Amino acid sequence: MASNQVLPSNRRTIKKKKEKTNHKITEYFPVRRSTRRTTEQLKSEEKEKIRSLIETGYYEDYLRVYETEEKGRGIRAGRPFKKDEFVVEYRGEMLTAAEGKKREQEYARSTTIGSYMYFFQHRNQRLCVDATAETPYKGRLVNHSFLKPNLKSKVVELDNSIHLCLFAKRDIAIGEELVYDYGERRTHAIAFNPWLKHS
Repeated sequence: MASNQVLPSNRRTIKKKKEKTNHKITEYFPVRRSTRRTTEQLKSEEKEKIRSLIETGYYEDYLRVYETEEKGRGIRAGRPFKKDEFVVEYRGEMLTAAEGKKREQEYARSTTIGSYMYFFQHRNQRLCVDATAETPYKGRLVNHSFLKPNLKSKVVELDNSIHLCLFAKRDIAIGEELVYDYGERRTHAIAFNPWLKHS
């Protein structure tokens, strides 16, 4: 007679181990991305801003031309400028220093042409911006001050093109005359133009 009784199995019951789950803290708290920008990012952003200001000539509208008996034409600030802020480009024809000196001699022979030559050093090169030709760009009319300049010149390189720019040396108020040190230290030039050392 067959029995319906179920006999216990000799097989061992293998218990499955529970897999350990390592939870990450980010599952419970949202990740905070740093909003800090690197020095390189900040430099790049500043360069792009300057590029835009140069290409559009935006700040030219905030520079006021005025006349004086002593200096002739000059420029006043038509808006406040913060320290280190771009103010204007000294715009003209870029020449080698040798070409600039040759032109300077030509201009010196004329009583009607003033010289607006700016000689400077960049990457082991002596260069010159000739801004003598009359243009609507006002950087060429910014006067000199050896004693109390409120602007400083700085070379800005954009896509292998060189721009000589003027930046605020300190905070500048509306109505202040904009002046920078021309950097002219040649003895004969100072002898002929003593105001280079005394203004």
